Amino acid sequence: MARPALRRTAVLLTIAALLAGCGTSEPTGPFPPRPADIDTTTVDLCTALEPDQQLALGVGPGSAGTAELSDGPTRTCSWSNFDDGYNYTVQTTPVPAAVTVGSPDSVVREIGGYGVVQVTAYTTSVPLCMYYVDTSDVMGIRTLTQATGDDDGDGPEPVDDLCRRAEVFTSQVVQNLRPTR
Repeated sequence: MARPALRRTAVLLTIAALLAGCGTSEPTGPFPPRPADIDTTTVDLCTALEPDQQLALGVGPGSAGTAELSDGPTRTCSWSNFDDGYNYTVQTTPVPAAVTVGSPDSVVREIGGYGVVQVTAYTTSVPLCMYYVDTSDVMGIRTLTQATGDDDGDGPEPVDDLCRRAEVFTSQVVQNLRPTR
């Protein structure tokens, strides 16, 4: 009689151990799983905005460029609307977005299924809202949206309003640059 009870106890302990391993696990980083990696080494950054999106922002085709950051080389594509004073840029970064987590004025968010770090700068002069997008484990993309004009004389645009505009831009960027399946 003792053997069936011992066997039942062993089976219950095994099931309990297995169930304990089936609990939800913590994410391995600050971001959700990516919908797809974006290959920042080959993607044409100037395809980040479709023609209808450019029209809605009042900009023409993007202007491609390169630069050297302290961490390494970068490629850019920029669009400017000189009528309303907004500039938009998408830029590759030689480091992943996770390195910006915890920097001053940063907030971790999600846009279009991608983890992002929102960072603001120059809030009292020419406000800038940047999103560092988690596109892969080794490199990233940064979007920059800046208000350069003060047409109404009321001072710089509130950074929250600018970041809402930057969020829409960043959403378009990740949607247009992510690989299609």
